Amino acid sequence: MKHRSECIPCCLQRVLHAANLVTDDEWLHRKILSDSMQDLCEVDDLASPAEVVHQVFHQAGRALGVSTPYEADQKKWVEKARGSEEPIRAAIQESGDPFLAALKLSVAANLIDCEFRDRLQPGFSLKALLTDLDHIELAIDHSEDLRQAVSDASKILFIHETAGELLFDRLLIETFEKDPGAVVSVLRSVRSLGGAIEEDALSVGLDTVATLSDPGVDCRGLRLDSSSDKFREEYNSADLVIAKGQAAFETIEDATGGAPKERRALFFLLRAKCAVIAGELGVSPGDCVVERG
Repeated sequence: MKHRSECIPCCLQRVLHAANLVTDDEWLHRKILSDSMQDLCEVDDLASPAEVVHQVFHQAGRALGVSTPYEADQKKWVEKARGSEEPIRAAIQESGDPFLAALKLSVAANLIDCEFRDRLQPGFSLKALLTDLDHIELAIDHSEDLRQAVSDASKILFIHETAGELLFDRLLIETFEKDPGAVVSVLRSVRSLGGAIEEDALSVGLDTVATLSDPGVDCRGLRLDSSSDKFREEYNSADLVIAKGQAAFETIEDATGGAPKERRALFFLLRAKCAVIAGELGVSPGDCVVERG
């Protein structure tokens, strides 16, 4: 999907939020915002919101002297999740429907994102997430279609989003009851806007349930036309693609090539993090979504 006019002030707000995490230098804040406004005037009109954010943050990061301002926050949440693995696993196993419980937790955990977490759900915590498991609602609920697609699939491509939610993704993949060679986990080769990388995946044992891969680009979401030839082969050979996060929803619909649509199922797992995407989906900001593409 192409970005909307509402994406421009949102992008600037995100840039300022990131700058505040790195420095309290007011002059630098103003300069980065000024430069970002110039960058936004030059973006392709057809670019997706994720691509616009990536382009602007790349330049802002250079001015701030960091590749991502969210690394410390993401690593903190990775450690919190690792320390809570046993109660999370117990909640899934005791739920009566481990697949659905793990799916809901994985989607709800998509809010472990420094930019949006405090805005959409102040006081968000893993303890509260587990306590509220029975009350997690899917505003769009194609979970039974996903359950069947997982059962039917011989090769699953799982596109992850941020580092802090990887443990939840791993526990969801465990419920697939597939050989690790049948699931390909897609990560980033370099850390970008808190996106999950191989280091994060190894720290939560994702490699024990899936084969790790990266598309050869550092932008969140997925653009096949920018991905490596090797990754396009991976994508084209999958008969089920599970795309996690809002950036995937913004970009993957434009992906072309590969297996005919009737041979490859596509599902989006996300929390709607802004009014534009919420409106596109017909839900409210913060809602949990499992939608068949």
